[in-house]
Amino acid sequence: MKIVMIIAAGLMASSNASAFDFQCSEFRPLLQDRQLKRPDKPFCTSTYLPFTDSFDFDSCRREVQQFKASVEKYLACVEIEGKEAVAEYNDIVSSFNRRAKQ
Repeated sequence: MKIVMIIAAGLMASSNASAFDFQCSEFRPLLQDRQLKRPDKPFCTSTYLPFTDSFDFDSCRREVQQFKASVEKYLACVEIEGKEAVAEYNDIVSSFNRRAKQ
């Protein structure tokens, strides 16, 4: 019975990890890393010069919209990571408590 529970827990952890990696892969320089990299800011917003023409304005506007979409995906990824961290903590506490009762 104990072996079945360990195998089931391992399968659940591996399926959660692969889903997590898929969802957050855009923000991981290396897929095996746990560290997330924030989206890069649009370069066009780093200057104080006025837009030169409507093409320049529209191009920068598209970059800002793409940045917004990327930040929203990043925040969803951070939320998933937070939930995974809490689940991992709860598993560790449960394991500790089981061991303490023996």
